[in-house]
Amino acid sequence: MISSPGVGSGLDVNSIVEQLMVLERRPLDRLEEKKATYEAQISAYGTLTSALSTFKDAMDALNDLADFKKFSAESSDDTVFTATANELAASGSYDLTIDRIAEQHKMAAGNVFADSDTTTIGTAGDTMTIQVGADSFTVDIGGKTLDQIRDAINNATDNTGVGATVINDSTGYRLILSADETGSDNFLQVSYSGTDPFALYDLNQDRDSSGGFTAADLDAVFTFENSFQITRSSNLVDDVISGVTLELKAAGNARLNIERDKEGVKETVQGFIDAYNELQDTLDSLGNGDLYGDSTLRTIESQIRSMLNTEATGLAGNSFTFLSEVGITTGEDGKLSLDGTTFDDALDYDYDSVAQLFANNDQGYAYRLEGLARDLLATDGLVDSRESGLNSRVDYLDLQIQSQENRLAIVEQRYRDQFTALDVMLGQMSSTSAYLAQQLATLPGVA
Repeated sequence: MISSPGVGSGLDVNSIVEQLMVLERRPLDRLEEKKATYEAQISAYGTLTSALSTFKDAMDALNDLADFKKFSAESSDDTVFTATANELAASGSYDLTIDRIAEQHKMAAGNVFADSDTTTIGTAGDTMTIQVGADSFTVDIGGKTLDQIRDAINNATDNTGVGATVINDSTGYRLILSADETGSDNFLQVSYSGTDPFALYDLNQDRDSSGGFTAADLDAVFTFENSFQITRSSNLVDDVISGVTLELKAAGNARLNIERDKEGVKETVQGFIDAYNELQDTLDSLGNGDLYGDSTLRTIESQIRSMLNTEATGLAGNSFTFLSEVGITTGEDGKLSLDGTTFDDALDYDYDSVAQLFANNDQGYAYRLEGLARDLLATDGLVDSRESGLNSRVDYLDLQIQSQENRLAIVEQRYRDQFTALDVMLGQMSSTSAYLAQQLATLPGVA
């Protein structure tokens, strides 16, 4: 029995079957092409989802009036004080005289020791209590060296805000204490359970001419507008001028100028424009690529464009209701651009109305566009529904492809069986023909 295709008669069974299967595979090829198209669209919608999510986050970040109510605060002399301002500030100019800045309380031991790592101090059980402002903690000092006492203070888990160090001057080794923070709120007081081994004294000086150093000498003192004297424990002062934080640097006089930060607001608005243009780039790329002619993509583009061109109604008393009124226009390529001069004029005319136009929590453009992006990305929203539909089509095609592959396996086997049988039959016929020719050649009169 002949078992190899084509061996019986020389018929090229494999080639014949392969050519026939090319024709038989055409329906399967069309299904796989459709599947590849749907998968490319699913991937494209993944890109769109990412772009919409980024856009939504950008709009959400801009959906805050505080981002538009920006102020800048400047000192005429940064060596005297510096300043920053937030949305609670108001424009103005003020004279500040810094009489003195706040200091950390520092104390030094009057008693010195020959070394810091060998000589022990006091007896076992002796303790030292350090009070920082209203809070205190206690450390064991008896039978310890100066270095060990320093470490016990610094490493105490309940340390309330003091650091210890050991210095070696011309007379010997001594302990130094320094409050972590400035001002009278961090005034240091020390007591002992036994004999005082250190005789600590204040390193700070009398600064208020009271006749001696007191906790009050640690505080900063400055004068506002040559009229109001102000005392604070910290050099970082945020409770004197609304929305302004001062950092006191040194004694002296300087002027504080607070103005609306138009450049900062312009940067915020440019962020709005950049976020929109980045989304538009993605929409254009997808529309010219895998989502060419896609109705859902066109709907999304239309909704965003419509939102951008819809008047911000409901802003009672607002001077502006369209983006174009503050210098933002749409070009032929669908992207936004900002006319800086028009925008500055709008800020000068009605600063608060510009902020409301973008960040009002009902009709502001950033608020409405963030809401639109959120709806588009929602479960069962436009994008999710489209992706679900495409995934369902791919699943259905997978079933059809599997069915076609099963059919093709059966068809291919049938072809092979048929042409192998034909090959065997042709081989047998060829053998019979040769035999008959041989027999006929032996008959008399057959030449």
